[in-house]
Amino acid sequence: MNRVLVKDKIKDLSVLFIDDEKIVIDIMKEILPMLFKEAYYALDGVEGINQFKMNEPDIIITDLSMPKLDGIEMIKEIKILNENIKVICISGHNEHSEIDKCLALGCTYIVKPISSTVLFKAFEEILDITE
Repeated sequence: MNRVLVKDKIKDLSVLFIDDEKIVIDIMKEILPMLFKEAYYALDGVEGINQFKMNEPDIIITDLSMPKLDGIEMIKEIKILNENIKVICISGHNEHSEIDKCLALGCTYIVKPISSTVLFKAFEEILDITE
């Protein structure tokens, strides 16, 4: 993996990060603005759809287990609006049914806790970056 290549590719992109844990949002508010041109945040799936409609980000990073509307259902709704949106699903659970649902929607799946290496690998995958 070439972090320099990934950083160069994402620096002009926008990202929407969705997680129902405020502490996780707060951590990502420190990190994502250093990597992306714009970063947006939501605490649940309904808010995630609204943020997507308002800001039309290039990449979505979303938790799966959330109140109001879970990540899978939110992704389905967003894919109706933009079938080509790049999505990274994150979850604290490594359940095959969840992984299969994400992959069927064309998403990349990573398990919490998220290391920078795993996150950069996911960026590389969804943006189809090859060295």
